Amino acid sequence: MLPIIYKQIPVAIDGEKCSKCRICVSLCECFSYNGSSIEVNTTSCKGCGICIASCPSSAIYHVYDDAFFYEFFEKEEARKFECDTCSYEYMEEEGKLIFCEKRFDMGKAVEAISNGKDVIVKKCLFSEEKIEGKSGKLVMVAELLKAFKMEDKLKVK
Repeated sequence: MLPIIYKQIPVAIDGEKCSKCRICVSLCECFSYNGSSIEVNTTSCKGCGICIASCPSSAIYHVYDDAFFYEFFEKEEARKFECDTCSYEYMEEEGKLIFCEKRFDMGKAVEAISNGKDVIVKKCLFSEEKIEGKSGKLVMVAELLKAFKMEDKLKVK
């Protein structure tokens, strides 16, 4: 069985429709206004859609990448990519939730552990590189799990 990979789907803005009301800028740190147009940082966008629902001119939309699905399911092995610019949030396998170190989500990790899954944090989802030191979020989750005697549920590789 192939693992399920969750990809963050960023948003884009249609400059023709945008009224520059800046509601999206006030709602999300991924948006910025440069004086003449609104821009979105697609690398940090989690694709939650709050901005889409709040846009009065319907100028914001999700960017769907069909090429990912064709490429992933046609090949047995996905190619390595750079985590700084990727938009993969996490990968789910039987009984495991695997995070990229830079996209580690404490809430999802705690929820997965409470549902009986192990959480694995790697340098990159598709890499065997080792993590040198734990980030602040990893340390906090590890301490929380230790308090509940569940520290074996979080593995940092």
